[in-house]
Parts: sequence; structure tokens; C-alpha cells
Amino acid sequence: MSTAPRPYAGGPASLPSACSAALAHVRAAGINFLALDFDLTILSIHTGGAWPSSPASLSSHVRPLFYHLISAALAAGMSVAVVTFSPQVPVIREVLALLFPQHASRIPIRGGDRSWSYEGGGSAAGKQAHMASAVEELGEGGGGGDITRASTLLIDDDANNISVALAEGVRAIWLNPKDSDRLLENITDMI
Repeated sequence: MSTAPRPYAGGPASLPSACSAALAHVRAAGINFLALDFDLTILSIHTGGAWPSSPASLSSHVRPLFYHLISAALAAGMSVAVVTFSPQVPVIREVLALLFPQHASRIPIRGGDRSWSYEGGGSAAGKQAHMASAVEELGEGGGGGDITRASTLLIDDDANNISVALAEGVRAIWLNPKDSDRLLENITDMI
């Protein structure tokens, strides 16, 4: 995947600049943790939890928007995690290592592979347990301060996961997979 700036369909600014500007709004609102779904969110496709090819070929389906958003978040010292129901955590880990070789180890992945558990008292609905477990791994002080529900932003294509997050006091934005270019505008409007 090329790291060269691409024009952003949402306006005259380059995509990296637009992502940095959106993250400035996010950080000003006290958000220090991005929890990102994988299939149909970071990726432009849904693997069904059964990607048959190489991680390198899957990395070609990463939306440029998320490549730049994650890069900008990591550069700004924010915490980032992938929260997914996909059981293909090793494949996701390799995709992240290909895209963010210096930072992939800083991105916890919570998937449907039963390699983790959450024993806390919070909700297990939607992606709540995924996010809470990732925060436990990141530890206190991750992302420039304590990570709380109010300092978390979930981005997901599943409206149910968004509804659960909002009901639990977590900020959340639904990504329309057919109109992902509106995400940065939605982030700015939310804050």
C-alpha cells in the first residue's frame, strides 16, 4: 500500500491532512482511544472471518481513509485497537504489521478467536467487552491519559454495535460502508 497522499473526495485537502484535522477535533473533545471494527470498516470488504489468501493481498482492501486515520492517531500518541468478531486475529495482526511496521505491536486486537477474555463488570453486548479488554492491555495512561467510556470513540459499520456503545456511554460513529468518505465529516459533526 502506498503511503503517498491521495486527494480526499470530501474536499481540497489531502487525505492525510483531513485525517489529522478530524483527529484534532477528536482530541479536543477528550477522546484518546479509537476502537475500530475491521470487516467493512477498516476494510472495504467483509472477509466473513475466512480470508483465503495472504495478509498482503488483504491489505490491499484497507481503506486509504483508515490507513491515514490510524497513522495520524498513532503519531498523535492516541491509543488504537481493532475490535472485531472475526476469528482471523493472526491475519489481522499481519495486515497491521505490513501497514504499520513500527507501531503494529501497540495496536491490541480483540477478535472472535477466544484468545482473550474480559472479567470486568461492564456490559458484554456489542463490542463493549472487546473495548474493555483492549483497554486493560493498553493499561492506565494509554493515549495521553486514562481511557474511559467518555474518552473512547468506536467506529463500526454495524448499527447494533453503535447503539450498544451509545447506550453504554461510549461515543460511537456508524460508518456507512457505501459512503465511507463521509466519516471525517461525521467525526467533525459529532464533536
